[in-house]
Amino acid sequence: MAIKVGLRAKLLILSSLFLLLPWFAYQFVTEMESFLKSGQQQTLLGTTSGIAAALHERSSLFNTDINNNDNIKQGHDLYVYNLEQPIILDGEEDDWQSIISFKNHYSATTSTTKVNNPVQFEQILGKHNGYLYAFFKVKNQHPLIRSIDTPQLNKADHMIIAMSSPQGKLMRYIVSVTSDGWFNAYRYPEHSLYTTPTNREKSIQGIWKTTSTGYDIELRLPLELLGNKLGFQLNTRANINSNKIDQQIMTSNLLDVKGLGSVLIPSPEIKSLLQAMSHTSSRLWVVDKFQRVIANTGDIHQAKGIWPGSLNDINQNKQEHNLWETIQEQLLSPIYGLFLDKPDPSFADIKINPTHLNETLLTQALSGIAATQWRSTQDHKASILSAAHPIFVNGKVVGAVLAEETNHGLLSLRNEALQKLFNVLFTVLIVVGILLFGFMSTVVKRIRHLRDQSESMLDQNGRLTGHFVASGQQDEIGDLSRSMENMIKRLGQYHQYVEQLSARLSHELRTPVAIVRSSLENLAALPSDLEQQKYVIRSQQGIQRLNKILTSMSEASRIEQSLSHLDKQNIDLNELIKGCVQGYQMIYPNNAFTEHQSSASILIEADPDFIVQLLDKLVHNAVEYSPQDEAIVFELQPHHQHAILSISNKGPLLVEGTQQDLFQSMVSIRPEAHQHDAHLGLGLYIAKMICDYHDADLKIANNTNLTGVTVTITFPIIQH
Repeated sequence: MAIKVGLRAKLLILSSLFLLLPWFAYQFVTEMESFLKSGQQQTLLGTTSGIAAALHERSSLFNTDINNNDNIKQGHDLYVYNLEQPIILDGEEDDWQSIISFKNHYSATTSTTKVNNPVQFEQILGKHNGYLYAFFKVKNQHPLIRSIDTPQLNKADHMIIAMSSPQGKLMRYIVSVTSDGWFNAYRYPEHSLYTTPTNREKSIQGIWKTTSTGYDIELRLPLELLGNKLGFQLNTRANINSNKIDQQIMTSNLLDVKGLGSVLIPSPEIKSLLQAMSHTSSRLWVVDKFQRVIANTGDIHQAKGIWPGSLNDINQNKQEHNLWETIQEQLLSPIYGLFLDKPDPSFADIKINPTHLNETLLTQALSGIAATQWRSTQDHKASILSAAHPIFVNGKVVGAVLAEETNHGLLSLRNEALQKLFNVLFTVLIVVGILLFGFMSTVVKRIRHLRDQSESMLDQNGRLTGHFVASGQQDEIGDLSRSMENMIKRLGQYHQYVEQLSARLSHELRTPVAIVRSSLENLAALPSDLEQQKYVIRSQQGIQRLNKILTSMSEASRIEQSLSHLDKQNIDLNELIKGCVQGYQMIYPNNAFTEHQSSASILIEADPDFIVQLLDKLVHNAVEYSPQDEAIVFELQPHHQHAILSISNKGPLLVEGTQQDLFQSMVSIRPEAHQHDAHLGLGLYIAKMICDYHDADLKIANNTNLTGVTVTITFPIIQH
């Protein structure tokens, strides 16, 4: 089925193509976003390059003594965490809460007897204000404390501290107490581990505190004593008389400075350098060649990758809002939020071990190649850009700088650009849409007026009934209306010629027809044989039929002229039909007539002579097609403000779709049995013409039983 698309719909479809502009704008901004991402990568890489340049060739900040082939192990190689506040030496864990989750666990590695009491301890190191703090939580069901009269420090549970001095010399200290409380460590001679000490190291202080599961050891020592090597060893004894150590736990080999584990103390100098770079709004890390964190600063949730005082921040700080900003905030922003990705500050990006970064990007940087990469957070709420740059000392890579930023800055700038662009586009589209709609409505209105005026020029019979008024506007539609006006004028002239043609033909043909008829009459009076007489009679019949046709043509023209001077009066339609039916019974004695009417009078405004002619035409057709043994039925009934007259006869049915054509002039659709009669199809045409002049409606159709034809006339009733 064909779909009708009006001009308005076509213009709407055409104007909807403007909606592609926001899509093109979005694609443009998206493409610009990719360029901004590349720019952010280069900027962040420049940040790491600048920090690395400040750290190049500063060997004092990095532990260059560790071989690249050395195996750095957690627990063996110790990391000193930065403490947010100083530790109070009281044997409690409260001061260590910020880093308590990073404790290292150790179990006994050497045992001389069957172990019924496995010894373990947890160790954590921290640094604050020039001191190294250590906390040990020892699990020992049967701790042995040295008696006060026992000079040998190794005759009970004790801890050995071994470290390298800043000059690289091995230094060993022992912690052995006779009771809970304050202690100082003792220093051993260089080549003797278990002799009676003679020197007390007052700068190494701590607290020994017995607990329900063993004891806790909390101590501190000045960082100035410590080089880059450190190790701890806990020795326990089963009883005081035993000469052998029962169980031994060590972080590394304490007998040789090379066997000690390396200690990494975050550099305060690097830390201050990174803090000076905090205006870059990036999270910064400096790691050594084993990816151990030397210093870090910044919060990834604040690392948006945009400069301070950006347009978003300025807009957020505005206290006054104009009308447009209020509309944008209350109406447009929620709509944009449906399809724009908003920065989500609630993302999670927690380092599993903040002391050691095991990342592929750092591996590439530590090989001497600066690189960048994008990665998604664990909860996929944000993308993080990372850039790493190597740090060189004497041509060798000793560490790397890692900088990280989120894509929130880019998202904010992109969303702001899209919103401004969409605001402008939508404003333009609204203005263009209003103008286009106004223009479209004007065009459609003019075309509809042209259509309505054209349709009103013709009645149902195709006759011109009005005067066409052309548009005076000098455009295409105006040209079209003037062309239609000219066309209708010429059609009117032709229609007038056609309407007068029947009268002219009737007038012009009557004289030659009369001559032929008189000649035939004279010829018939002359003596002739039977064969000649037959042709004379046939010619006379033809002249009679031709004369009948001319009479009908003249009658139609005369009635049309008479109707133009119609003089209507109030008549009782009931009485008129009764009188006509009685006359038809006398005129057509071989046919029966039946009438069904209401008892009340039905008044209409009409010319009774023309109404009688109307009924004559209809009854003549009914009699012609109705069998003589079937009655022709008249039925008149009032209905609301109209009177409905129906004339029904049984007989041949109308061909479907030809009902309206029967009322046209010179149209005759007759069965073959009636084709010998002379008919121009003017009977129903005249009947229709009379009905139109009386504001009545004439219809013809097959009856509901499909046994004949019913003609229905609807007259307007005069209200009492």
